Amino acid sequence: MLFADAHCHVNPFKGMGAKNIARKFKERNGWFLAIIGLSPWHYGLTPNYDNYVRAFHHVIKECELAKEEGLRTACLVGFHPADLDKLVHRYGLKVEQALGLAIRVLEYAIKLCKEGLADGIGEIGRPHYNIEPKFVVANELIINHVFKRIKEEELECIVHLHLEQGGIVTVESIKMFTEITRVNAEKILFHHSRPGLIEHVLSSGFQASLPGIKQLIKWGIERLEPVYVLESDFLDDPNRPGVVVYPWEMIEYQQEILNKDKQYEEYLMKINIDNIVKLYGVEPP
Repeated sequence: MLFADAHCHVNPFKGMGAKNIARKFKERNGWFLAIIGLSPWHYGLTPNYDNYVRAFHHVIKECELAKEEGLRTACLVGFHPADLDKLVHRYGLKVEQALGLAIRVLEYAIKLCKEGLADGIGEIGRPHYNIEPKFVVANELIINHVFKRIKEEELECIVHLHLEQGGIVTVESIKMFTEITRVNAEKILFHHSRPGLIEHVLSSGFQASLPGIKQLIKWGIERLEPVYVLESDFLDDPNRPGVVVYPWEMIEYQQEILNKDKQYEEYLMKINIDNIVKLYGVEPP
């Protein structure tokens, strides 16, 4: 049995980095890792355009290191929805300046996708915490811009959305953006979708990743059809060890389930192999 992680962060400067993560993951029968970029300050960089570009290329390099360890990968770069208010409140930008920076940064991300250096855009979306409405609106302008540009460039890249856990309201709002822009909804993944949201995401034809926490893996197997993927959302931050879950722990939880009941093998194979191959367009193991 082989296992995949559909959304993981790596930090070569402060954390374990892709090489060590990939090695530990592969030792436990991991075969695929989607590596999602972090904001510049995670790498000790000031958040300006040049340093967002540097951060993107750190991610691309980390993906290559994971491949050298024998994993298949997907490499995603973006502009986290929490960045806008940090740029305003922590770094003194005006909202319109932060939004302008985001659009410029994401244009570079789209360029990387066009050139085949990146496999998708992520994360973009809305903050999941209470925030001034203007930051929600600004992030929605970003979502709309990215969807529109992907459609204009005829890209088949995946987009990872970071959103509030708002159930059907969250899903319908994103559905509206896909209908306006006519972007391929099958390439839109609602990252970190928990119970109460993931059911609506899947029934609406979008993709979803369920956090690979032991209780949620069990819940998913009992309640959902195998049409989603699992993610660790590992932050690779020594100040927050194990958050959200270690990628190899996610594998251990699934193996525990299989050791107790082999009937779930086909279910977990669909999640870890079939759905990953379809979603990311990678060669099967």
